[in-house]
Amino acid sequence: MNATHSLSRRQFLGQSTLATAVAAAPLILPSRLLGQNAPSKKITVGIIGCGNISDSHFPVLLGDPESVRILAVCDVDRGRRDAAAARVNKEYGNRDCKTYADFRELNLRSDIDAVFVLCPDHWHAFIAIDAMRNGKDVYVEKPLTLTIREGRALVEAARTYNRVTQTGAQSRSRKPFRDAAEFVRNHGLGKLDRIEVDIPDNNRFCGATWKPEPVPAGLDWEMWLGPAPWRPYTSIGCHYNFRFIADNACGQVTNFGAHGLDIGQWALDMDNSGPVEVEGHGEFPSSGLFTNATKVDFTVRYANGIPMHCRTNYEAGNATVRFVGERGWIHVVRDRVIASDNSLLREMQQPNKPLQLTVSNNHHDNFFACMRSRERAISDVEIGHRSATVCNLGQIAMMLGRKLRWDPAREEFAGDDMANRLRARAMRAPWSLA
Repeated sequence: MNATHSLSRRQFLGQSTLATAVAAAPLILPSRLLGQNAPSKKITVGIIGCGNISDSHFPVLLGDPESVRILAVCDVDRGRRDAAAARVNKEYGNRDCKTYADFRELNLRSDIDAVFVLCPDHWHAFIAIDAMRNGKDVYVEKPLTLTIREGRALVEAARTYNRVTQTGAQSRSRKPFRDAAEFVRNHGLGKLDRIEVDIPDNNRFCGATWKPEPVPAGLDWEMWLGPAPWRPYTSIGCHYNFRFIADNACGQVTNFGAHGLDIGQWALDMDNSGPVEVEGHGEFPSSGLFTNATKVDFTVRYANGIPMHCRTNYEAGNATVRFVGERGWIHVVRDRVIASDNSLLREMQQPNKPLQLTVSNNHHDNFFACMRSRERAISDVEIGHRSATVCNLGQIAMMLGRKLRWDPAREEFAGDDMANRLRARAMRAPWSLA
């Protein structure tokens, strides 16, 4: 780590905006950091989280060095951050990319315009809010946050600090999904009957025989856990596998469901609202380290009576969305649309529909364009929060095993204290959003 950017953990307890409360009293920031001015021509970027998902971002960010420049990378795993920096430096032909083990150090840099939050879900809110408070626009991978309460806190921070935020719901920047959602919004299927979202089954498993292991050299396990409950290190419970542990994520519901359910929200014009009812049943591991559902089955219902059903499909390789209406159905996967009748596909491609959705053909470009214009991105923070909330509603309903009534305006369950407690998670000190 570069010595000029190194702060001790004790110093951070006094200096960091996140030391005891991420959402503490607002800071007094220069006008540049409050978004009064758009970034310079070349947008400077910091990457926080250099694991699996970062592989889909590095090629895009490194592919346009005249417009975007990666200045720094951060990861609690020294091997991963060093490899990421080497990748950046090789592309640029220099050794300028700085490495950080603590995201707060990177966020303090005044020469970085945007931060990409690509770490496990339980860290999203903390890192993104800290970046916003330090004047950064933020791209946060899906799901936006781990819990409903964290999502609302992130929305409030983005509005308070006037930050542009993009959620990594990349399907909104893919034409097949936009075409389908726009067709539904224009009543192309006639009266909509239901939406069906299929997600893949789990691709990692853990039995009851796992054992604690020594923490590998170069990994800060305490920082990896952060606000999550402490547990002993084991290789099967770290890095990619975080998504199958409820303390860190909500399994395939938020891994793939966050994409499909988001498109359902878009097609229903629910970007600023959500369903009013949810019920479901899941199959959960009875022993072992993994605690998220191995089989997902839940349904949310909207005030207009339309249900959206999310389930595990063992043949699905990705999230799929099917819209079923009185005129037939259309079925969308990542790169194509099929329909019950080809005439529906022809109609879908007709131009000049009465209602036209926002067009984005590249999720990164949309984010950078909005950074310059200060407009809201195609997957703005409120949209990301509302879609992540649908995921959380399904998770909570499966955990409790009963029908729940949801108030999307107040963001609370009606008459159910247990369900309302599950809107948030207990956090290890010193991490707090209160």
